Amino acid sequence: MSATPDPQLQSLVERSLARLGAAAGGPVDDPRLRRVVAASDFAADTLERQPDLLRHLLESDGPLPIPAPVLDPDQPAEWPAVLRRYRAAESTRLAWRDIIGLDDVETTLAGSTVLAEQCLALALEACERDFATRHGWMRTTGGEVRRLIVFALGKLGGGELNFSSDIDLVYGYDSDDLAEASDGPRPLAAEPYFSRLGQQLARLLGEHTADGFCHRVDLRLRPYGSAGRSAWSLASMELYFQQEGRDWERYAWQKARPVAGDLDGGAAFLEVLRPFVYRRYLDFGALEGLRDMKAAVSAEVARRELADDIKRGPGGIREIEFLVQALQLIRGGREPALRRRGVLPALAALRQARHLEEEAAQALGSAYRFLRRLENRLQMLRDDQVHALPDDPLDQARIACGLGYPDWETLRAALDQHREQVTAEFAALLGGREQGQAPAALAVYWRALPE
Repeated sequence: MSATPDPQLQSLVERSLARLGAAAGGPVDDPRLRRVVAASDFAADTLERQPDLLRHLLESDGPLPIPAPVLDPDQPAEWPAVLRRYRAAESTRLAWRDIIGLDDVETTLAGSTVLAEQCLALALEACERDFATRHGWMRTTGGEVRRLIVFALGKLGGGELNFSSDIDLVYGYDSDDLAEASDGPRPLAAEPYFSRLGQQLARLLGEHTADGFCHRVDLRLRPYGSAGRSAWSLASMELYFQQEGRDWERYAWQKARPVAGDLDGGAAFLEVLRPFVYRRYLDFGALEGLRDMKAAVSAEVARRELADDIKRGPGGIREIEFLVQALQLIRGGREPALRRRGVLPALAALRQARHLEEEAAQALGSAYRFLRRLENRLQMLRDDQVHALPDDPLDQARIACGLGYPDWETLRAALDQHREQVTAEFAALLGGREQGQAPAALAVYWRALPE
């Protein structure tokens, strides 16, 4: 951007350019850089700390991901800083390309997903080596090393991670034919072995240091939540879901996939878990679970005044996710093509299977892209996990300008239009035949219900 209409924003940009020029050893005024620093303090701070990255982006716009670092096994004290600098650099590359319009929102979400996966893989391998120096390796009775399985749920599982999100993980391990204890100088049984290893992994990624954080790790989606053990054997998890699995866990595990460690073991377990997630019959009961969750969400919105929360508020991201997942659960047991993890691929599958009409699918897809792009920009501003619209006029100007709107009011009008469409479709999903309503998005389902 060659000029910034808001005087305060113009002043902010000039100050940022001065700092970046000092760090780079010379003037760095560039229209692309102006747009980036206007939209993201996080990117400006990273570029000031990593001037080589600034030069790289000015020269090429960063078409390829930043190469992953190597974690020196002899320097574990350096791992947190190395991972955090890498995550900051690659996140800044993604922000740069998003802000100047080179990447669409799907590409940015996919890039954030791949970055988290890369950090998980690097961190787990480093933790395993370090852990083995004290406790050895957990092996089968035949001597084969058995690794931790890291399952990703939520947006990481769906391949659509937002810019500054927690990563929802569940730890598992295959206990079949496992030795009684690890083979190191301080042996551990399987459950404490994998639980402690997983906790070390979470600390390495999530603890705040002088270099910030890499990825915040949320382990609360495991069985029994925070009250449950950190790592579960696959056999114990299977038994849990058979006997105690709840509706919300069906939704959560719809998006699950293994992202680090024993990938083959994780994939095999998800095949075993499929009947829990997707029932073999037409599962209209899935709507009841959705109604319960919606009631809980609505109560939270009312209690916390989340009307301006674009994730949890009315017509927000969560309503689109719930709507799409409910439609998948109803038919997914009989139609494997509907078992897609991401929201946009699932919307396409539902439309192609004629379970969602074209107009509804387009409206939901457009709203989802808009909301996720806005969510990313809110988080790119300062690398905060925020979903609420800002109150500060300068922040409002930065978000609106960065998204190409002349002012905040115009952006809000576009947002309100999308949210109204989502609210209408979501209300239609939760409606009933007793109301005499058969909305376009769900008419096929209401017709199929028995009298």
